[in-house]
Amino acid sequence: MDGNTNILHGTLEVTIFHATPYSPPFLLNCINPTGKPAYVTIKIDDKKVASTSQESSRVWNQTLRVLCAHSINSTITITMKTTCSVLGKINIHAQQLLEKASLIDGLFPVCMENGKPHPEIKIRFMLWFKPADIEPSWRKIIDNNEFNGLREATFQQRNNCRVTLYQDSHHHLAFQPPFDICASPRKLWEDIFVAIEGAKHFIYIAGWSFNPKMILVRDSETEIPHAKGVKLGELLKRKAEEGVPVRIMIWDDETSLPIIRNRGVMGTNDENTFAYFKHTKVVCRLCPRLNHSFPSIFTHHQKTVTADTRGCSSSSKREIISFIGGIDLCDGRYDTEEHSLFRTLNTETQAQDFYQTSIPGASLPKGGPREPWHDAHASVTGEAARDIMHNFEQRWLKQFDPSLLVPVNSITDLKNTSTPTERDWNVQVFRSIDNVSVNHMQSNFVERSIHEAYVEAIRHAEKFIYIENQYFIGGCHLWEKDQHSGCSNLIPIEIALKVANKIKAKERFAVYILIPMWPEGAPESESVQDILHWTRETMKMMYGLIGDAIRDSGENWHPKDYLNFFCLANREEEREGEYVPPYSPQHATQYWNAQKHRRFMVYVHSKLMIVDDTYVLIGSANINQRSMDGQRDTEIAIGCYQPREESKETHRRDIHAYRMSLWYEHTGRAEQLFQDPESLECVVMMRQLGELMWKIYSGDELKDMEGVHLVSYPVSVTQDGNIEDYVDAGGLFPDTKAQVKGKRSKVLPPIFTT
Repeated sequence: MDGNTNILHGTLEVTIFHATPYSPPFLLNCINPTGKPAYVTIKIDDKKVASTSQESSRVWNQTLRVLCAHSINSTITITMKTTCSVLGKINIHAQQLLEKASLIDGLFPVCMENGKPHPEIKIRFMLWFKPADIEPSWRKIIDNNEFNGLREATFQQRNNCRVTLYQDSHHHLAFQPPFDICASPRKLWEDIFVAIEGAKHFIYIAGWSFNPKMILVRDSETEIPHAKGVKLGELLKRKAEEGVPVRIMIWDDETSLPIIRNRGVMGTNDENTFAYFKHTKVVCRLCPRLNHSFPSIFTHHQKTVTADTRGCSSSSKREIISFIGGIDLCDGRYDTEEHSLFRTLNTETQAQDFYQTSIPGASLPKGGPREPWHDAHASVTGEAARDIMHNFEQRWLKQFDPSLLVPVNSITDLKNTSTPTERDWNVQVFRSIDNVSVNHMQSNFVERSIHEAYVEAIRHAEKFIYIENQYFIGGCHLWEKDQHSGCSNLIPIEIALKVANKIKAKERFAVYILIPMWPEGAPESESVQDILHWTRETMKMMYGLIGDAIRDSGENWHPKDYLNFFCLANREEEREGEYVPPYSPQHATQYWNAQKHRRFMVYVHSKLMIVDDTYVLIGSANINQRSMDGQRDTEIAIGCYQPREESKETHRRDIHAYRMSLWYEHTGRAEQLFQDPESLECVVMMRQLGELMWKIYSGDELKDMEGVHLVSYPVSVTQDGNIEDYVDAGGLFPDTKAQVKGKRSKVLPPIFTT
């Protein structure tokens, strides 16, 4: 039990062994006298959280692991059923797991619908509850070499890997974080170009969106000048002509039509991409996210590029490199640390890539602001890169011709060996996916290892958590309202409970969460307002739990001493030589206001969490139910860390340097306090900076933000954890008529927007 006495917080491990033999009456047997295969489900308050396989013998011997952060008044229900009937249930009240021993073991009768024990059916199971607050810290388990990765993931943890972490798609040479620990940030799209150009055996690309007309290398100061201006599609066609198998698998937005090649609801240009490669040697396939209930709503959201590359220790050997993260190879993703709104519109880097989906009717002839884009990505070599390749293969085999895949294991010069000094990362690949999307033996296969990895990483946290994510929604069963919206992922609750436990223990802890001002799209639109509503409910739940913990402690702390939400924004004064648009937006619209005040948000699209500067999760998954559910959008991510070197007493290595570089980009500062993000002094400094920059951003006076992008998310939090809108904002985002708190849609089902 944790610091909040009303929450059952920990992990249930339920081993279902077998059930007593039973042949139901003929009519209950679904016209099958030998009986249907039976299976066992586990529910918490009528929400199914785990299930065994279906076995005719009624022998399972399966262990189900259930993450809990639920009310102490919850009921855990173990149900035995067939595909057409419920054979019986066993109810366990959460309070029992705390008042008595945390282990329940035995042969128990199931109860029928009338509540009476079934005269014949019993289930042999063992249930063990492990409280979350006894989890060891990252520092301890890494020091003792005790972390073997997540058991429930398809792919095991791999050692002897190499990881490179990227911020944004590109950086200017002048961007040099002034920390001794920070090397020059790598340039993602240039590295992808080099990997594709150097491939000899295969190139696999999976994406949500893909634009073959995109130019990866645009900087005149590039180290690969021959790549400047080359279209991605032309590079891939050239490689295919050289004999390198190129396989591209992009999500098929079924609202886009091949005849008219319209953009579709999501604007992914999938039909145009398919047509671009149709009569070439590049094999491009449109891959719909198969779903029986909502076939055109959920997406394939994974973003990976995998190819063979020259081995780091031998020019004659090849190895696999995989890129993974949040950045699609499509429109609007090219950006630098400047995140300019107006000043780059007449430059070669952005003139042909004007992107603005949050202002209806925006176009280059009408002028800026463009929509700046902040994102995070990674590259991996070693066995984990192979696992990312296997994910691609499993998806391809489910829907396309197997003969088009390359038999990678037969390539003689391809290997993944290196010395530990060259590769010092442990990496595990996680997914949100089900058997509908991957070739899997189990008919009911669902993997939610990304969610489980997030929860485990938070429970191991000792000092601080830093998150960048496009969305932040979850824990609906503890919301004040909309508790049955289906957004049941535990990530926000886990963070709030971690803070509550630290308050109870009188230990410092800090959480920094970076999200966009609003989700991509017109801020007044039905879907965006609905998502903002879910986000506000999530914040209210978190600050409420923290406020309760502070009150119980008797101390005079404030919830924002522990948890703060930020976003990114920019405001630019006009400079000589800027692009002059031939047309102007309609007077008094959001577009007109944004031009007049020369400001706009920087869109945060990252899917990143750093814990204690020791462990990092990065991939394609948003913090919402769509990404974490496993049966909605398909996602992929990696969790990784560097084991402690014998000669060093600290873990502050590449992950620490990466966070420091990110904070330098966001704040324009190189503060010594950044070294200790859990300290109250650092929290106060970041909060004060965010509040100051919000005033500059939202104020009537046009003032340049001078490269500082971090602004506080516009909500006020009271001492007891209640949330209010900023008074000076009037509850609206600047230049819009959109409510910060959002508005619950009367039309959209929650399954679409959570």
